[in-house]
Amino acid sequence: ATVTAVTESDTNAGNDSDDATLTVLAVDLGVTKVVDDATPNEGDVVTYTVTLLNNGPDTATSIELTDALPSGVTYSNAVVSQGSYASSNGLWTVGSLASGSNATLTLTAEVDAGTAGTSITNTAAVTAVTETDTNAGNDSDDAELTVLAVDLGVTKVVDDATPNEGDVVTYTVTLVNNGPDTATGIELTDALPSGVTYSNAVVSQGSYASSNGLWTVGSLASGSNATLTLTAEVDAGTAGTSITNTAAVTAVTETDTNAGNDSDDA
Repeated sequence: ATVTAVTESDTNAGNDSDDATLTVLAVDLGVTKVVDDATPNEGDVVTYTVTLLNNGPDTATSIELTDALPSGVTYSNAVVSQGSYASSNGLWTVGSLASGSNATLTLTAEVDAGTAGTSITNTAAVTAVTETDTNAGNDSDDAELTVLAVDLGVTKVVDDATPNEGDVVTYTVTLVNNGPDTATGIELTDALPSGVTYSNAVVSQGSYASSNGLWTVGSLASGSNATLTLTAEVDAGTAGTSITNTAAVTAVTETDTNAGNDSDDA
């Protein structure tokens, strides 16, 4: 503001003007989000971590961030470094954050049944701040997980379907993983039935216990297969009878999305 006219002489021109300067507040909030296990199984508990950073140059006030868990995971718990989190609507009321400071939100959730083979995306986004955020491009971030799924298939054949008493027959069990993921912790049970007596077993991987018929397979990559070959002698007194031998998957860590092919008979 400057005096530009006066009739009399102004004897001190040095104070005829003055300035007032304002600096418009600005912040740059940045959001990063990660999940501790991007390939969980159904029933696993995963942990999402949201980090909110104020890149400045000024303090950000009245910050709100929304992270509502998506369909496919069920809320378990939340821990915030400041403010409060409402699981009902996913609203994290952060409050203020000085330039250069950060705050964290940690969410734990259980992966729902029926999600095997699906991808689940969880988004965290700044939804309110008093100051102008000069960089909206980093105000949100996603964390995606893909729930593991496998399709184990069992086929079983016998080399002689019409043997005589005393003959030795050979059963071959083939286990294939149709994917899409690696199957782990696989167990298959093939306990020889009454009417045949165990002679020998050969496995392409893992181990077979003749005492209970348990084939501990281990892991099987998508598209791979493993075989169990059992030899047995046909018992005396079985003439004219039918003897059915069943092989079935009895354990796998991942969800098997097609239980209909998990067993087969010879």
